[in-house]
Amino acid sequence: MTFRASPLPLLLAASAIAFAASPAWPAGEAKMYAITDWSLGNLGVPGACAASDRPDWDDMVDGWYDAVDDYGFFFKDGRMVNGNFTRSVLCDPDTNLPGCDDGDRLDDADAAIVALHGSDSGNHWRGSLRLNGSPAFSDCGIDAPEGNSGEMFLGDMDLEFLHLSSCHSMDDDNLSETWRMFQDPVDSPKNGHRLHMATGFHGLMWISSGRDDDYESFAYGGQFLMAYSWLDSLYDWDVNGDDYEQCPVAYAIGANENDCVNRLTTEGYGHIVNPDPKISYTCAMWYEGCDPAGDGPFSLD
Repeated sequence: MTFRASPLPLLLAASAIAFAASPAWPAGEAKMYAITDWSLGNLGVPGACAASDRPDWDDMVDGWYDAVDDYGFFFKDGRMVNGNFTRSVLCDPDTNLPGCDDGDRLDDADAAIVALHGSDSGNHWRGSLRLNGSPAFSDCGIDAPEGNSGEMFLGDMDLEFLHLSSCHSMDDDNLSETWRMFQDPVDSPKNGHRLHMATGFHGLMWISSGRDDDYESFAYGGQFLMAYSWLDSLYDWDVNGDDYEQCPVAYAIGANENDCVNRLTTEGYGHIVNPDPKISYTCAMWYEGCDPAGDGPFSLD
């Protein structure tokens, strides 16, 4: 297990913001979003997106959702599986794209898990939607930010912790851009609110009903040491007996190296470091050389 902190270029660093001391943290909201059924798109139904069905995916991440409230730090506040799952669930309204409303959905949670097909697109993660949102905006994908483009700008409302149960959601070659997902560039510099930590996978991750306990174990361990629990619970050294590994990654931001590493190594649902982080450093935790299907061994060198 390896972690590293890296400074952002000075031109990309967030401006200094003064914060008042925070009161004791109230119970947070936990939400779950998953797509398991793309059958309408596979049948060619207009407005529906096509992808391979994964009927066990909601059961798997239910392991997290059902256990996340067991310690009383968080409470279950919404579970969306399939249905009218368009870009509006995940994208920020400041993109000015039609229907974007994450403040009532993903960014309304304090912790959220998102389970949907993912791919490596340029230097960012792209998730596969169930419906394309037409006629307002016809697109079957949701893009994490890269450069000045993208749609998932999080943390400016409520979200502190994001868990991506999705392939390529934390590829090693994309981590230099991942910090952009941690804030809304319009609102976060004004209100100081940002995502604290995101977790995902380098390369392909795996779905089966037999992995429910892994996500439940992460929910329990995540109460206290989130990054360590994600890596420990979701790592698999021999996926399906084919010699591929499942490679979990955790990622955080901070005002400086010590702040970033402290957040990465100590935060959990029961221990949220206040105030919200500035973005001057990024840090990540991974298994060096972890070799998944769909990508090469993890390395930042």
